Amino acid sequence: MLLVNESINVTIPSYKQESSNVQYVIEIKTRNKQQWLITKRYSQFEDLHKKLILIFQDLPELPKKAFITFLVGKSKEQLEERRAGLEKYLQLLIVRREIYHSNLLRDFLQLEQCEEIIPPNLIHSTKTIMGIRDVSLSDQGVMFLLQADMSVLNRVDAYVNNMKMPWNDEETEVKTIPVGLVECYIKQEEGEFSYKRLWTKEYNTQAICMFYEPITCTLLIGLDSGNINFIKVSEKDSFQKYEQSIEIEIHISRIMGLFYRNGQIHSVSKDTHYKVIDMDQGGLKSDFSIGKHELTFLTYNEQRKISVVGNRNGQLYILNIKPVQPIVMLSVDTNTSFIRGLVLDYQKNYLISVSYDDGVICVLDVGKCLQDNIGKIKTKIQAKIKTREVQWSSKRGELFIGNDDGTVTIYNALDLQPQYVLKAHEKAITKLIWQESTQILITGGKDEFIKWWHFPKKWKAGDQDEQAKSKQLIEAKMENILKLQNQNQKIDSDEEDETGLGNWHK
Repeated sequence: MLLVNESINVTIPSYKQESSNVQYVIEIKTRNKQQWLITKRYSQFEDLHKKLILIFQDLPELPKKAFITFLVGKSKEQLEERRAGLEKYLQLLIVRREIYHSNLLRDFLQLEQCEEIIPPNLIHSTKTIMGIRDVSLSDQGVMFLLQADMSVLNRVDAYVNNMKMPWNDEETEVKTIPVGLVECYIKQEEGEFSYKRLWTKEYNTQAICMFYEPITCTLLIGLDSGNINFIKVSEKDSFQKYEQSIEIEIHISRIMGLFYRNGQIHSVSKDTHYKVIDMDQGGLKSDFSIGKHELTFLTYNEQRKISVVGNRNGQLYILNIKPVQPIVMLSVDTNTSFIRGLVLDYQKNYLISVSYDDGVICVLDVGKCLQDNIGKIKTKIQAKIKTREVQWSSKRGELFIGNDDGTVTIYNALDLQPQYVLKAHEKAITKLIWQESTQILITGGKDEFIKWWHFPKKWKAGDQDEQAKSKQLIEAKMENILKLQNQNQKIDSDEEDETGLGNWHK
């Protein structure tokens, strides 16, 4: 099916040749009847293509530069062939919404003259000591930043330095080099994004994952060694210090996910084990292996009393965490590999996973899967390979995908197509947090930065009016349905899903 951009039409009707210099005339027409001409050399198309390659995948092919000596020059047939090829190239770019919305193409075509896309706005950024591994924010105003040295050479050097040699006696104190740390910040009253650092705790092994439970002020740090650091922070002292810190030897390899509920720590590791430790009564309450492959992610939902585990082979496991020993209720084979990120929307029953190696996003209806006892994937989206993070906005109907190249791709759930690509960091995205109430996306990366991005309510200035009209039509339709149906008859919730995500369930 031929895709069309309804906002603009781009053609290259002609070219100008002066000696060996050829300028291609580009005509842009908009749907509101604006029209203008620009000229570009082939080398400018090449520059655009090189920049686009760094951000976008599966680009159309740019017409190749044929080798023609300066004595012969370019024939009219060759120039005409290139003109047609460049025109097709631009037309293929503008139908890709995420490319059309990018500053690179908009600057190239001088699209500031037509309808303006409202990009996310960077409202705050903070430089960190090491690369970001995890971020936790609480309504208490406290923020924890988990960091790790992302350089393999630095880590090897640190491990060698930190080893206790045979000639070191017990009393000799070896100065260790940290390769991981957690920082505690408190929000200042004078500004929404003004945080004061209170304390730092360093580790001689990589800090991998983190979980903070605000009711009991319990902070968990999962370490590369397989240990868990159990920390009690002091709210009565305004988080100025932590009162208790215990390192628990629990797994034999890297902790990949953990959470804390009802005085118990749930954790998974590369060693394939799911374990539960009771910190109140003491002792290991549950220890069982899930499958044959390394476990790579753990998330949970208290309302549904379930946890979800992903592994390196693309399997998902949904567990009932009501009993003392969690029970695997359902396993789902996504036919992907290395589950890197998971997000649960308990209100709509969506479970969204993303795999690192092949960049496939999978969407499941958890409620229906458990009801039918069949792990069926409802929708798949092909994203970039080496995708690391996923977040979901139910209100906007958009997926946020953090990539290894430092970009965040925003997908529209209505048509499963990219809406916008945000170049957020210079290195890999390692953490995404979406705040629905403020429409803010928090990003963390290997480049040692954490950033706050404010998203517009609508991508285009005119979208708000169109949305209001659409909402009025929906409300009128619903009113008619209510009149026609019996009072006791329940309207399917998909009819009211303004995001259109009900399409995933059809």
